[in-house]
Amino acid sequence: MSMLQLALLIIGIVLILAVLAYNIVQERKLKRSFVSRAAIQPRHDTVKKTPVLETREEPVFEPPTSIKAENQEDAPDFMAEAVLTLQLPPSTQIAAELAEQFLKIPGKNIRLLWQRRNSAHWSLLKTVPDIMDHLNQLVIAAPVPSTATENKESGDAAPLPMHSLAFCLQLADRAHVTTIEQIETFQKHVESIASLLSASYTPFDASAEAERARMLDKVCAQLDLQIGLTLHGKVGPMPGQSFLLAAQKQGFILKKGALRYLRNDRELFRIEDTQPLSEERLKKAIQNPVVLLDVPHVAQPELVFDEMLKQTMRLAQTLSAELIDDRHKPLRDQGLTMIRAEVEKSTQALLEAGIEPGSPRAFRLFAS
Repeated sequence: MSMLQLALLIIGIVLILAVLAYNIVQERKLKRSFVSRAAIQPRHDTVKKTPVLETREEPVFEPPTSIKAENQEDAPDFMAEAVLTLQLPPSTQIAAELAEQFLKIPGKNIRLLWQRRNSAHWSLLKTVPDIMDHLNQLVIAAPVPSTATENKESGDAAPLPMHSLAFCLQLADRAHVTTIEQIETFQKHVESIASLLSASYTPFDASAEAERARMLDKVCAQLDLQIGLTLHGKVGPMPGQSFLLAAQKQGFILKKGALRYLRNDRELFRIEDTQPLSEERLKKAIQNPVVLLDVPHVAQPELVFDEMLKQTMRLAQTLSAELIDDRHKPLRDQGLTMIRAEVEKSTQALLEAGIEPGSPRAFRLFAS
């Protein structure tokens, strides 16, 4: 073998090793970070009454591969939450101060889930009394024989013992980003509970979780879209009672300061005014009510927008009103087409980010 051939062989091996090393580094980065090419935008005041016409760069969001499918309501959401899972020993003794430790965990954006032995299903403990009612299951955490899974006298299934507890801290929503101090405090209290239960768990890096929260909020700020269609009376302000009757005839329900259009007990869109709507408020005239669609909160947003537009046009016809834009100019078909295109674009961006519109994850990330 000549010196030239040897040199070429060595160079080829070095290049192959360099490519392999680069791929490994990039894979680790993708699994540990949330990436966005777009600039950071505030997450408040996101109502858009007219479409955004300028070209904007869509955020890129790549959740870790192991968590893309976590979109269930009663399951730890490893994308939107910092999660500590306690694995309970076969037999657990409850310390008297355990209940106090549960009460000390700070913050409203915390979910506590529990899992029975031999089950992949998680159940949500929604309130402190709910937590206390289930603490007795920890006392009997020894495995239940398969022959004892049914109470033959009563016919009731015998309760299986609790196997795991998952403490889930929401990392970001529309109102806040969880700080490293909050994450450290959360982990400290969960560690105290783990110690009392002699439970095993894997701690997380608080700094890494805080950075993940910041990046998650940055990406969601770019994906947050609310569409508003403004109604304007052609001959002046619309009588409140006439407006209420027309809206109710079309299926809107007056609830919590807005007229809400529901399907299967879930809101599709709502009508708001500059002040909360109530029976008393609707005794007065209404100037420019807004029919509002919260895009991340509904499944198939583009179809919901079509329904919203249909209902809004019916209201406008009934009340001698018209749709207007931010400049108080009539909103024509071209403008409505552009708004729908913006809804479709936002929907696709959410899906690419691993956030299915209308899913529990979407509600957590875009909660006000």
